[in-house]
Parts: sequence; C-alpha cells; structure tokens
Amino acid sequence: MQADETLLRLEAVKKRFGGLVVLNNIDIAVGANELIGLIGPNGAGKSTLFNVITAIYAPTEGRVSFRGKDITGIAPHRISRLGIARTFQLVRTFLTMTAFENVMVGAVYGAGGRVKHATEAATAALELVGLSARRDMRTAHMTLSDRRMLEIARAIASDPALLLLDEPMAGLNPTEIQRMVDVIRRVRADRGISMLWVEHKVDAIMKVCSRVVVLDHGEKIADGTPRDVTQNRKVIEAYLGEPAA
Repeated sequence: MQADETLLRLEAVKKRFGGLVVLNNIDIAVGANELIGLIGPNGAGKSTLFNVITAIYAPTEGRVSFRGKDITGIAPHRISRLGIARTFQLVRTFLTMTAFENVMVGAVYGAGGRVKHATEAATAALELVGLSARRDMRTAHMTLSDRRMLEIARAIASDPALLLLDEPMAGLNPTEIQRMVDVIRRVRADRGISMLWVEHKVDAIMKVCSRVVVLDHGEKIADGTPRDVTQNRKVIEAYLGEPAA
C-alpha cells in the first residue's frame, strides 16, 4: 500500500442517542502508516467515535470504510478480522489468564485467524512492548502500566493495519508515560501500523503525532499539524485553556 492511500475513511458520520447528538457529520481520513492524535474535552465524542469505527455502535447516519470497503455497522469480530484492532480506556485484559495467553487471543482471533503462527506472533508482540519476562505472569498480578502494554501487545498480535489507542496513558506516572511513548513509536516504526490515538496528555500527542484531529461537542473543529492545531482559535477556546474573548 502506498503512503498516500487512504486506509480508513469516515464520511458524514453522525451518532445520536435519543435526542442527544454525540457525533455530528464527522469526516476523517487515515492514511497508511499515519499516526494521528485525537483530542478534545471530556464528552467530545472521542470514545464514541472509536465505538462506531469498531461497530460497537452503528452510526445513525454516515459511512465508515476501510481499505475501500464499506464496513458500516458490520459485526465487531469481522472488523477485527479485516485488520482493525483497539485498546480501551478502561483496561480489558483477561485477569485469570497469563500475559502470553492474553496475547494469544489476539493472535488467534485477529486478522486472518493465524492459528498456525499464533505462538510466534504472540511472542514477538510481547517482546515489542517489553513484556517478555512477564509472559507467564497472571494478568491480575500485573501493574496498570504493564496491563496497558499487554493490551497493545494483544492488539499487535492480531496483525492489524490500523490500531485505535483509547487513552493508553491514563493513570500512568511520568516514567510510565515515557515508556508508553517509546512503545508507540517502536510499534509504528517496526510494524508500519497506522494509529488513531485518543489521549488527554496533549503534550505527548503534540510531540509524537504528525497530525491532530480535535473534537468538541461531537463536531470536528480542527484537523492539521500540531503547530496549526495549537494556534487554532477554536481549539484554544474549547480545549487548550484560554477563555474566549
């Protein structure tokens, strides 16, 4: 796939819960090997957008396409098999299973269902995020930081073309945040995976991402380079702290 090809495209996506419009006419395109930050205040619609992409929610209106194919509202397990993986804001690891067993789930049930090479895929994913030494540890005994790394390893093992990261730094201390930044950079460099990354640690987004999308009250108010976004008046007023004049 060429770098200028679109991997994921959202067209006029709207999501309404009763009378509440959570997403309103969202257009976003993600290219091959892009790392895009997605920021906005609490309640802006960021996690809902991920849930629409992964078919946990069907959009009220609009279209989601992946690699040129309309995937709007198809079953979540089919989304995974097509090559979209995600992590969650609240960590969702299997606590009674070991780290290796957790990652094997991604390797077996992800893109293509690679049962034959699942062990190799899981081992490589654990190594990539720095958890090889903890492969036989039960997840219930792991730290929050390691469980967040484990979610990324499980996603990587599914062999995705696109990885959706939902606040992977939540609850981490500065040392752990730097470790997470290093892992995200390494995953992109080693695997060439495109990423759409929701995060409240705006400084990390601005340092790592080449492009940033900003949502506010369910609407896209900015989409550009970190420099352009930080100088955008709407973004400053809605999110970066300066009150409206």
